[in-house]
Amino acid sequence: MLQDLRLGVRLLVRHRSFTAIAVLTLAAGIGANITIFSVVNAVMLRPLPYPEAERLVFIWSEVPQQNVRERASAYANFSEWRSQNSSFEDLAVFDPTSVTLTGGAEPEQIMSVRASSNLFTVLGVAPALGRSFNADEEAHRDRVVVLSHGLWQRRFGGSAGVLGQTLEIDGMSTRVIGVMPKGFQFSGEDTPVWEPQTVVANWEAQKAQRGTGSWQVVGRLKPNVSLRQAQTEMSVIAQRLEQTSPDANKGLGINLVPFYMQLTGSNVRLALWILFAAVVFVLLIACTNVANLMLARGMAREREIAIRMALGAGRMRLIRQLLTESTLLALMAGGLGLFIASWGIRILIRFSPPNLPHLDSIAIDGRVLAFTIVVSLLTAMLFGLAPALKVSQVHPGSALKDGRGASGGITGRRLRGLLVIAEFSLAVLLLSGAGLLLRSFIRLQAVELGFDPAQVLTMQTAPPQNSTADQWRGFYQQVRERIAALPGVESAGLTEEIFISGNPEGVITVEGDSANNSTPARIPFRRDVITEGVFQTLRVPLRQGRFFNAQDNQGTVPVAIINETMVRRFWPGQEALGKRFKLGSVQSSNPWLTIVGVVADMRRQNLERQPIAQIFLPHQQSPERRMNLLVRAAGDPAQLAPVVRKEIRGIDKTVFIYGSSTLESRLAGAMAERRFQTWLLMLFAALALLLAAVGIYGLLHQAVVLRTREIGTRLALGARPRDVLWLVAGQGMSLALCGIGVGTLAALGLTRVLASLLFGVTPTDAITFIAVPSVLLLTALLACYIPARRAAKVDPLVALRYE
Repeated sequence: MLQDLRLGVRLLVRHRSFTAIAVLTLAAGIGANITIFSVVNAVMLRPLPYPEAERLVFIWSEVPQQNVRERASAYANFSEWRSQNSSFEDLAVFDPTSVTLTGGAEPEQIMSVRASSNLFTVLGVAPALGRSFNADEEAHRDRVVVLSHGLWQRRFGGSAGVLGQTLEIDGMSTRVIGVMPKGFQFSGEDTPVWEPQTVVANWEAQKAQRGTGSWQVVGRLKPNVSLRQAQTEMSVIAQRLEQTSPDANKGLGINLVPFYMQLTGSNVRLALWILFAAVVFVLLIACTNVANLMLARGMAREREIAIRMALGAGRMRLIRQLLTESTLLALMAGGLGLFIASWGIRILIRFSPPNLPHLDSIAIDGRVLAFTIVVSLLTAMLFGLAPALKVSQVHPGSALKDGRGASGGITGRRLRGLLVIAEFSLAVLLLSGAGLLLRSFIRLQAVELGFDPAQVLTMQTAPPQNSTADQWRGFYQQVRERIAALPGVESAGLTEEIFISGNPEGVITVEGDSANNSTPARIPFRRDVITEGVFQTLRVPLRQGRFFNAQDNQGTVPVAIINETMVRRFWPGQEALGKRFKLGSVQSSNPWLTIVGVVADMRRQNLERQPIAQIFLPHQQSPERRMNLLVRAAGDPAQLAPVVRKEIRGIDKTVFIYGSSTLESRLAGAMAERRFQTWLLMLFAALALLLAAVGIYGLLHQAVVLRTREIGTRLALGARPRDVLWLVAGQGMSLALCGIGVGTLAALGLTRVLASLLFGVTPTDAITFIAVPSVLLLTALLACYIPARRAAKVDPLVALRYE
């Protein structure tokens, strides 16, 4: 083995050009694999920081009729689940929400998880400092809080004396009782503060609510209880609740999702596996290129190998020597690939979407290093074995006589041709997947939003927690009027929420419809409070009726504006203006709302999802404390932010202001994940295309070298240069066509796994499957042209003397 290694090193050093090309080609493929595997390792393979994490399960309400599998639940339903099941050691409940943290230079909006006192016990973790809140504090609705390690460092400098100190959250003094361990994350996010579930303002109403709500549930399975057994039991409980509370629980099921799957999300996992498959394809293409190089180099060494065989070397001995050289190449490429990956990971983290879980933990660790070694050795076998087997078949007699052996004959040319076919087949697969995602991205960008986000500034505002509803009315009316009057402002308005998150659902009762009065309709819908000027600022088309005005106040009939989806749901083909409905059942105390306007559908929930029913109420009739300001600027909206802040402070110095951004940037953030997936796959597809072109160019270049005498003879016997051009180009194009045909057939089947990531196109999109072969054919033609042109210019006199 040492002799083989010494010889291998000597040969690789002697043939520096070959070594450099092979190492760089392989390093590109190996580096891409290490980079993506590092992400897969951090997101999906690294163990969760919880004891026996495989027993942790998320428990969701589901509505199978609407294909909704993960909906938050009402608290009363959670209580029933907890008391009736026998599959779980315990269930805990939590509700992530945004709160305002004061006491610093500026108010800060942060995430808070309001949870049951047993949540940390269910997870199997404990605060690193202090303790978590207990059942008594929960029952008494005490204002206590557990901090994240990051907030503890940032606000208290990591002081051990933090326990007993206070924070002001939403204007309320809250006592610090614990600090979580460094690096602790829940639901894939860094949560700065943890509070008891009972601190919510409407706790008693929340506690009694049934059906769906805002609470998420996590449980720990008992030992030896499978997920399937637990799912069966919970489905029975769901049927039981539907019978006892049909109004709230009709059609509601229960869906169990393993904790580790919930943290990543099905689309994230699918996208990562697709990217990993893409880089594997790139590596395979790189291996076929290097295999072709090895075959060509083997031809140059046939005389050497023939002499070795004539002196008694066995075939296995020769194969071992050749595989040793391949292994040295692969290990060198692996080392360079590791260096490339270290840079690739930094670039990936910089440009990756912020919602990618465990983003900060992506790094080259022991598992990644082991993967590098394994993939390098496998690569050596992939590109080295076939050439070693073929070159070791050399016939000493013929090789010593005329320099043509196994690798230079017909079988050698066939093997190299098969490698090129494989390259193009893999390139078709990669380009087809990238093309489908690119087409989806283009379609998504062309979606009609229903509003105009250009030149709109947004920021969130909230008066202090102890302010009253009348104060909210007066404050927001002044804000809207004074901001709208600023120079450079075209219009302004305030809305409770800009975008819709989750799967909101509720009951709506329509007046005058006996069916709906007796059986209220439970549908997905969103209710938002807005001021005057919102629709004008967003340039939302008015389909019927009017917008809100100053007359829609406390002393007038409650009114509402709805969208077209709601009209189609309840009044198809009818005039909706003047119709009345209420939120909730007919027995609820909510007022009847009169429809005064219908606006166009807005894609506020997700650009890829169809709009749900949307209901808008005037702020003067239904005041809310926390609102989002929308300002349409005549110029750059970002330049207005300081002026708007100063104006709001002039109205009330105690108000909280945070989250200033443009509406376009917020939309871009919503598209970040899909953009990242698309361009990353496009990058790998472009690399595959380049490698495939290099592969066919190398094959034809070598073929021209080997057939120089034959080409010279043809030209001497009267063949025209054009005939030689077509002969050589035809050889390369026939291989490319075979590869494209095989790859297209495979892509038609394999691209179906992309279905859940596509928007507006099918997995068999005709444009993609016409464009991809066309691009590859053009690439193959360009790669064939240079060797074919060289062959056509061969001088017959020189060629006939060529050895």
